[in-house]
Amino acid sequence: MKQLPAFSAVRCKRCGICEHFCPAQAIELREDSLPYLAKPKACTSCGLCRDMCPDWAVHLRDMSEVESEVERIETEGLEKTA
Repeated sequence: MKQLPAFSAVRCKRCGICEHFCPAQAIELREDSLPYLAKPKACTSCGLCRDMCPDWAVHLRDMSEVESEVERIETEGLEKTA
């Protein structure tokens, strides 16, 4: 099953490493530099965002857990609110 990254606003220091290492360019940064999954369909579930994060602020969740959020991002194009 496909897994997608989720970002902890508490742990994240907003360094942008997850965005930088994403080979699919599926992660973008909001104006406050908090990352979000901007292109869920592009995500390959490789886990590089999680593995490269120095603050353990990224974890992978099963697609079934986040389907409603993915649908909202795809239809509305909105950044996830903190």
